[in-house]
Amino acid sequence: MMFEIIICIAVLFFISVLFYKQANEQFEILQLEAERMEDLPTLYDDRSPIVVSDFTPPNLGTPTELQKRAHILQMQVAPHKTLGTVLFTPQVTTFPFTPTTAAFLAKEAGLDVWFEHHLYRSLLPNRYTHWLFSHETFLWPHHRGLFQTSAFQTLLMPTQGEVRVSLLLPKMIPYLPKAWKGRQFQSLTTADTPLLAQIQFLEIVLRRGNLLLLPSHMIADVRSSGDEVAWIFQANVHHPISRLSSLS
Repeated sequence: MMFEIIICIAVLFFISVLFYKQANEQFEILQLEAERMEDLPTLYDDRSPIVVSDFTPPNLGTPTELQKRAHILQMQVAPHKTLGTVLFTPQVTTFPFTPTTAAFLAKEAGLDVWFEHHLYRSLLPNRYTHWLFSHETFLWPHHRGLFQTSAFQTLLMPTQGEVRVSLLLPKMIPYLPKAWKGRQFQSLTTADTPLLAQIQFLEIVLRRGNLLLLPSHMIADVRSSGDEVAWIFQANVHHPISRLSSLS
């Protein structure tokens, strides 16, 4: 009996992995108002980006808030560079922030706790399986270069300013340069990307009050879209398979 149970679990796990690895060959942008967040699970099956409007964001994760915490600004982010010397100078537009630094900023800004208690459960597909899911949070100043989503859902939310998100399907990866991860999309040129003109992408502009949910396997680039330096909160909502994938 135990053997049959193990076989059934293994088969279900294998099916789940196959489903997780499937990526859309095309997509459309779905839209939803924040007052209808309970309808999100019905949209997840489409595996397309979802824009949620009229959401009330917290007053957290802004330079003004972080400046109140002097000890955070003393964090060393590069040789002879502290977080404070990067965040509040023109260097912020080009500095390659790491996931470790972005995760630190999300926790210190209070966004990690806010997300867990005020938004996380609303994003889960089923309230009865919440114990299977986990999350991780990040706060990116100005930009996050090209990356591929691996979580069940990846949330992007501006905490300040206007954000431009470029989205590419996985089939565009062969057109990108070999070292594309972390590159700012607008920095690509025909010198390092000969087929740049053939890359198909879609752009979405987000403002405070907008949420963007991305399914797994999408390629995204996030950056400020105006004169004001934008700050972007990111939360990855994982199920066990996506969590294992993100660790590989």
